[in-house]
Amino acid sequence: MSSAPVDFGPLAAQFDRFLPLIAPVGEAVLAHLPALNPGATVLDVACGTGEPGLTLARRQPGLRVVGVGESETMLGVARQKADAAGIDSIRFSAMPMTALQMPDQSVDAVISRFGLLLFGDVSAAAAELARVLRPGAPYALAVWDVPEENRLMRTATHLVIPHLPEGPSPVMAQIAAWAAPGRRAALLEGLGLGPVQTAPFVWNYHLASFDEAWTLVSGMARMNGMDRLSEAVQADIRADLAAALSVYAQPDGRLVIPHACRLFWGRRAVD
Repeated sequence: MSSAPVDFGPLAAQFDRFLPLIAPVGEAVLAHLPALNPGATVLDVACGTGEPGLTLARRQPGLRVVGVGESETMLGVARQKADAAGIDSIRFSAMPMTALQMPDQSVDAVISRFGLLLFGDVSAAAAELARVLRPGAPYALAVWDVPEENRLMRTATHLVIPHLPEGPSPVMAQIAAWAAPGRRAALLEGLGLGPVQTAPFVWNYHLASFDEAWTLVSGMARMNGMDRLSEAVQADIRADLAAALSVYAQPDGRLVIPHACRLFWGRRAVD
C-alpha cells in the first residue's frame, strides 16, 4: 500500500512551530543511537527543517551529519539554522528517501523522526535504509503508532472523515495501516536489519490554548483532508474540536494532550 508523495514545501514556514512539541521524540531517537567514532557519517532521513540532525551535530561536532529530505524549502530553513549556529559538520541535500543518492554501505548510522516507515513507498524507503548502512551500523527511528495514540490529529481526523465521501485521506489511512502490530518490524527484519527492537514512547503536547491546537490541525490540512472542505464546514469542525479537546484543558486554559509514538532501533546485519 502506498500513497502519492506529500508536498511539505507549503508547510515550511510554520513547521518550526510544531518542533517544540515533538522535541522529546528527537531526544528519544538520539538516546537509542549508540556511541559513534569521530568522523562517522550519520544520515538523518526526512529531516524537515533540520532535526534531530542539527541537535546531534551540535552535541558531537566530530561527526559528519547529512540531512536529507524532498522539500528544498524546508532544507533551506535547515541550512539557515546551521549557518546561524555556526555548525559546519552538517550538510543538507534534497533527495527522496526511496532513492537515496548515496553509495551502498556508505553510512555509519541512520536516524529519522516521523519520516521513514510512515507513508509513500514504505518498502522502498526501508530497502534504501538497508542499502546505505554499513554492515553492523545502527539505526534509530521514531514513527507514529496507532492513530488512537496520536490524540490531537486522531480527534481532528475523526471529525473530518464524515465530510469526506472517499473516507480517510490516503496518507492518514496508510499511516494507520503500517502501524499494525509487527508489520514494520517484519519489514526491517526481512531486509537484514534485525533483530529489531521496538518500544512505545509516551509524552504530552503542551499547548498554550486551543488556538494553538487549531493552528497545528489546520496546518496539516493537506494530510487529514480538511483542505478539501468549505470554510463553513471547517468552522464547524473547529467548534467540534474545541469541545472534544476540552477534556485536556487546564485551569489556566492550557491544553495538555497525551501522545505516543513507537521507536525502532537495531543494526544492519554483518554479512
